[in-house]
Amino acid sequence: MTTVKELFETCIEYEYTGLAHCLLYMLREGRAKPDDRVDQLDFESVDKEKIDQMERKNLLGFNLIKVFSLKIDKDLFVFVFAKSKEEAIEFVRKRLRKKPLNCHEYWLGHELQRGNEVISFRDMRKEHTSFPAIAGFFKR
Repeated sequence: MTTVKELFETCIEYEYTGLAHCLLYMLREGRAKPDDRVDQLDFESVDKEKIDQMERKNLLGFNLIKVFSLKIDKDLFVFVFAKSKEEAIEFVRKRLRKKPLNCHEYWLGHELQRGNEVISFRDMRKEHTSFPAIAGFFKR
């Protein structure tokens, strides 16, 4: 069975911010210990307002950059790393001088073929030092 420590580490690795902050709250409040089994936790009794505040303050220091797919032509899409949908759209307007037809958030764990390797957007994000940034293009 999964322990609190194992789940917390998974949340950190995959950036599940809400659950990670909930577990941090439970650990701080003495409602859980690292070796406790997750299936024995009472998630219904937590103070959701306090957890929301912790998450807004980003106490765990998550990188809040997401990846968005923006359709810029009939068959052409650009993937952009940005903090928000609005930031991604504005970046494409300024940088590519295109008005996106749509904008959808993708999961950072989504894997794609790049050359001879399979890579996730999460790993691609690590290649950039400033944001917003272009992750790549896709032609249908």
